[in-house]
Amino acid sequence: MRDPHFSPVIIGVGEAIDRPTTLEQSLEPVALMAKALEAAQDDAGARVLAHVDTLDLVGLVSWRYVDPVGQLAERLGIDPARKTNASMGGETPIRLIHDAAVRIARGEQKVAAIVGGESTHSATRARRDKAKPPWTPLASAETAVRFPSSRFAMSPPAVALGMQDPAQVYPFYEMAAQVAWGQTPAQAQTESADLWARYAQVAATNPNAWIRSAPDAATIAEITPDNRLINWPYPKLMVANPQVNQAAAILVTSLALARELGVPEDRIIHVWSGAAAREPEDYLLRDNYAHSTAQQTVLETAAAQVGGADRFAHMELYSCFPVVPKMALRTLGLDADKVPPTVTGGLTFFGAPLNNYMGHAVAAMTRRLREHPEDLGLLYGQGGYVNKHHALVVGAKAPAEPLAQDYSVQAAADAARGPVPALVERYDGPATIETYTVRFGRDGAPQDGIVIARTPAGERLMARVAPDDQASMSPLLSMERSAVGTEGHVRVDVFGTLIWEAGAKRPRSLGKGEFAKVEREGPLTIVTINRPDVMNALHPMANAELAEIFDAFAADPDQWVAIITGAGDKAFSAGNDLKYTAEAMARGEPTRTPTTGFAGLTSRFDLDKPVIAAVNGLAMGGGFEVALACDLIVADETAVFALPEPKVGLAALAGGLHRLPRLIGLKRAMGMILTGRRVGAREGVELGFVNEVAPAGEVMAVARRWAQDILACSPMSIRASKQTVHRGLDTPSLETAYRGQDAYPAVKALFRSADVREGPLAFAQKRPPKWTGR
Repeated sequence: MRDPHFSPVIIGVGEAIDRPTTLEQSLEPVALMAKALEAAQDDAGARVLAHVDTLDLVGLVSWRYVDPVGQLAERLGIDPARKTNASMGGETPIRLIHDAAVRIARGEQKVAAIVGGESTHSATRARRDKAKPPWTPLASAETAVRFPSSRFAMSPPAVALGMQDPAQVYPFYEMAAQVAWGQTPAQAQTESADLWARYAQVAATNPNAWIRSAPDAATIAEITPDNRLINWPYPKLMVANPQVNQAAAILVTSLALARELGVPEDRIIHVWSGAAAREPEDYLLRDNYAHSTAQQTVLETAAAQVGGADRFAHMELYSCFPVVPKMALRTLGLDADKVPPTVTGGLTFFGAPLNNYMGHAVAAMTRRLREHPEDLGLLYGQGGYVNKHHALVVGAKAPAEPLAQDYSVQAAADAARGPVPALVERYDGPATIETYTVRFGRDGAPQDGIVIARTPAGERLMARVAPDDQASMSPLLSMERSAVGTEGHVRVDVFGTLIWEAGAKRPRSLGKGEFAKVEREGPLTIVTINRPDVMNALHPMANAELAEIFDAFAADPDQWVAIITGAGDKAFSAGNDLKYTAEAMARGEPTRTPTTGFAGLTSRFDLDKPVIAAVNGLAMGGGFEVALACDLIVADETAVFALPEPKVGLAALAGGLHRLPRLIGLKRAMGMILTGRRVGAREGVELGFVNEVAPAGEVMAVARRWAQDILACSPMSIRASKQTVHRGLDTPSLETAYRGQDAYPAVKALFRSADVREGPLAFAQKRPPKWTGR
């Protein structure tokens, strides 16, 4: 029999929910938590808060404080010896209760209070209405408390693709597990909807739940404007709902002190046992996505501690997304029809106060076990990206054995884990889908697909699937057949992103000709930005098409000079398409620029072939920056140049702030940059960034003349000259540049070429040279 002085028990639970009609009536998170703690004290039936010697506050997100736990203690009029702003993660309340129980079992503390809360719904409303709620002033990002585990290790491919939201990551487990369980996506979706309907039914009976409408399985599964897909295969009614104002608190002490304080025996819930383990933080460094060895080990251990999972009459299986409780039920060997997976209502319907849902689950479980004192309950919390797993067994009856001091089963979880494949960041070749998801915009349309795939050598990679690639997107969106195992090829696109395409390797695209036209006149390439309806402004697709065009130009030995101009007579390019950017941001889409920069030119620092800008009207912002990235600028007499970004809250970060001072000097450049003023073509000549002004309507004729003059020279000499100029400008001294120029690749190529012999020979033979460019 356990010594009551070292027997940890839960003696009080409290919850608070805030549904204000106005923002002025809303409660901030610390106020909600104070209410929850006072409710927990009332629930215990004794004045417990004055005896609290440890106060743990679960990491919060909805409002920034300098020291929320200190502020909470002050609000309550208590001063515990130990106060912690605890970590982030859905398992945190369970871990804090378990840690408190262990300290009590060691005789190291008397009373622990664990509390968490969020006012996300009210905070979101305040941001939407651009109003200040009557709360503690928002702390700055620099002074606000930093909760542990607020960030996890993340591989560069996941960061680059923006795959850092848990809602984007859990589908990888869902889609992989479906195949392991022998299900089609449709069958798996039916199981998820049925399971979620059970959570919804429990939420409907919970007075502290945020959504109590209890939608049925068909409603949960049906895709509608109000239940749009978030990330395949989950619609809105299958993901956690953080837009709530909720708080929960738990009081833990020893059985002896509980009795001494006068807590009624029928309020006491004993902490029996539990287990915890973690997966590697970086989700791309897991052994596979069809299971979690940490989850499996934790749940199997918890079941073994009480003689089998069938001892659990009541459960709370964490429910941020359906795959988590589905995996848990299979590990435990339990049927959700016979043993309900929740006593609370789930993170979709009860609500998801971010890291503190399991605090509410403990409250619900405590009430349930008080009603059924012969039963045992299982509390399973999970945090991060299927990272952290913690189970706790509780019951109204005292266990026969003392609480174990060490609850970690990490060694067993690590031993069960399979080999982790090597992760590759750059790859071009065949790849087979290991798992996948599709990201959807707020308008319900697919934004793109994301696959985790394996190379023939077994290496792992993460790649994007273009939304307009129907052949590749279609398998990802099929409900009849999983795309896991589908073979395809990976290439690197102009944005530096790995792109997965179904089937055999496809020839490299030179653009669809939708946003730019390409003409070739012998060794001359003429590129026309073809968006005259928007003043040739550039969006990501146009930039990508131009980047592909200039990639092809750079790689083609028979193309020696390029001219870039704009369609129509009003604009060379008005720069970034701000209307498109605003609409994309509203849809939640990222705006990307090719690795070679705006129009595929502003960050292309290795192009040794000359490019001429034929500016036929406005060259504004990014359009001016494209022209500055060219070797020569020929301007129509009506052309106008400016860097007006500061006037719209932006900056000319596509090279303009660097190139313009180098071309015309600091003071003159700053005069344009700091005012955003417009400069005409003739002033551009005076300032030094325009080579020649063409009569109205004749800019292409003048640009062609410049091109023909260049084409009369050896292309090998032109490349060596351009490379030497640019590398010399980047060299600290003239002497260093001079002494190093013979080692430049284009110079070395020149003296190995046929052109270096052809020039003197043609001169001696008194004939025009026949350049080969080789």
